[in-house]
Amino acid sequence: MGKDVDGVEMMNPLAPGSGTFDFWAQVQSLIEQEWEKTGEQRFMTSINGRQTFLSFEFAQMPFLKKILQHLEDIQNPSFKDMNDRFSAQQLIDQACVFPFQDVFRDKMPEARYRASNTNIMRFTTRFPFSLRMIGYMRCDPLEGEKAVREVDYGVQLGCRGLKLHPRSEGWIDHIYGPEAVKVLIRAAQHHLPVILDTRGKQSIFDIGSLIENTRTFLQNNQPNLVPHLKVIIAHCAQGNVGDYEVYNTICQPNTWGELSMLHGKGAENFFKDFRNWYNSTSMEQKTGKKWSEFLIYGSDFPYFGPKHAFGLIYYLMNKEFFDSGGTLQDMENIMGLNQLKLLPEYGAPYIEQNPVPGFSSIINSPDPNKESSNVAINAIANLINSGMMDIQKILFQFDGSYSNYKGELLISTKAKRKQDQIINLVFMNLIKDKLSMISTLSQNSQWKRFGFKYFDPQDREFLHSALGHTQSVTNEEQAFEVIKQIY
Repeated sequence: MGKDVDGVEMMNPLAPGSGTFDFWAQVQSLIEQEWEKTGEQRFMTSINGRQTFLSFEFAQMPFLKKILQHLEDIQNPSFKDMNDRFSAQQLIDQACVFPFQDVFRDKMPEARYRASNTNIMRFTTRFPFSLRMIGYMRCDPLEGEKAVREVDYGVQLGCRGLKLHPRSEGWIDHIYGPEAVKVLIRAAQHHLPVILDTRGKQSIFDIGSLIENTRTFLQNNQPNLVPHLKVIIAHCAQGNVGDYEVYNTICQPNTWGELSMLHGKGAENFFKDFRNWYNSTSMEQKTGKKWSEFLIYGSDFPYFGPKHAFGLIYYLMNKEFFDSGGTLQDMENIMGLNQLKLLPEYGAPYIEQNPVPGFSSIINSPDPNKESSNVAINAIANLINSGMMDIQKILFQFDGSYSNYKGELLISTKAKRKQDQIINLVFMNLIKDKLSMISTLSQNSQWKRFGFKYFDPQDREFLHSALGHTQSVTNEEQAFEVIKQIY
């Protein structure tokens, strides 16, 4: 996001025809057109030796759809027609965005990219964009301590990842030098994933050396941070099909490969070859991971357009992918789950530090046509409509494992009448469609990405805090009156 010095720009993701959101809609449309032409939306295949019928369709993120629909129903002019616009973008729920080498990067003296990072985070931490865009910051390691401090600043703004671009910043010939190591160490301290741009195989290998140098330093000095070193090598596959040295670099510890630029026949060739190499060399036994856990889908929009994005995504949804050994889990990993796991909130304890009291509302709707979870969402929409709060980010709360999601989540909100104090709200379905709970995450409580279990002592502490100060409601008006007390 921003305006690159080379003339490419993306100033407004909502821009008709050329914005990020319409780009997502265009990719989805290309897939739907191909399905209509080929009939490949549904097919029989073999997965893990079993005949399986697969049928694909797109569905909008329920929380986003419902909250926008209610804001439209109550005629909030700020969100007029937004639900209709987003309804054509069901393929992509969320995506990571980061600054270009943009014309604003030297605008502020504190550090290069300070203005760029401020712009990105200002956009990605306000509703409704906060539900769809994950903000990555950027810095220039050649600035030394200024770059390290910029990582701290980005985290304060709400960034959830870091982008580095060795070529455009002039350190392509010394990628694994001490300056970059220091930046990666600071990113690990904040549990941030770091994506590095590449230009040619040598830069991939040099990034591999950078990861190894950083890991060695952490092992010797801060071993507890080794799991939080998370580096994504961008554009790793295009032109490198069959290059086992590249494959080994991607599969070293603390490393993932991003796949933008790969499309069409190249995508098919890469996935087949990489999977065959991985399985034939017993890499799963060595790494403890499946082959697809090392790969992350990316589009590199606006440098690459809808046809490139379509050419990669479509293969992952195609009969050929599954016939040749791919699984739904592989598709899920590559299309977003791997990236989600790298975000700081999913890889490190997420603990409420602010002095927020335990407080909850139990929602039991007597109306059989209105699910309790919808009542809860409408109450949140009313808080946004009233100007009391904004949503900074959304975290998905799974049920026991990443393979089971039942609509529970945490939203990190800003109390606009309390100087933007951060208040985390947890949404839980106590009894599906019948009994829901909205609760604060009270001070020193930890959010659990795999849900709260009553018989876990730590979880029970959170539940006691929430239920110790609770009010029961039956409709959205009552829920609004209860929850607004927090704000």
